[in-house]
Amino acid sequence: MKFILWFSRKISIELKIVIITIFILFTLPIITVTILSVSGFAAASQVLAAINPVTKLVEIFDANGNKVREIELSTAWPTTGYVSDEFGTLDTIRKLLGLGRHTGIDIANERGVSGTPVTTFLAGKVVMTDTVDDSACGKSIKVDHGNGIQSLYCHLQSPEASVNQEVKPGDLIGLMGSTGASTGPHLHFQVNVYGIPVNPRTFMVGEPRGTY
Repeated sequence: MKFILWFSRKISIELKIVIITIFILFTLPIITVTILSVSGFAAASQVLAAINPVTKLVEIFDANGNKVREIELSTAWPTTGYVSDEFGTLDTIRKLLGLGRHTGIDIANERGVSGTPVTTFLAGKVVMTDTVDDSACGKSIKVDHGNGIQSLYCHLQSPEASVNQEVKPGDLIGLMGSTGASTGPHLHFQVNVYGIPVNPRTFMVGEPRGTY
């Protein structure tokens, strides 16, 4: 009788261990995906673009971890206004629209009107202009800055630059609008390094207010 009770208790303990192990194995991928979805953007920013604490320059790295370029921090914010949404956020509106984490910085007009001039944050060449309001980005412009760096300017009222045009900070490339998936006049300012969105603040100094 004692043996039966001992054997029964032992099976019960081992069964609990098996059940817990199976639970961990099944939930681990879910936990991993959740962690990656929260920290993925931040990790990509640090791997592909980072400020050197000694030189104060933005260092750009390729997929193999090799430094390919150094860039001075820019004070040339692409437009004026206030930052209404930061990089990497996932608010209720984005969830309702079926959008993922925010891939850039939103700069909104303080009076809620369109038409504020938009420039590029860094010298480069215009590689895309979208004049049709048929996407989440709306009317937009993309500028290539070399070494895998591109910037994207969304929700424009109208693009004001042409493909293959060389542009620099201060040049008019568009007017702030509310096209695409927009809740009001603002600019979605995005920087990609090798096609991966990184935090635009990595490249910028200060705030956008009154800098254009």
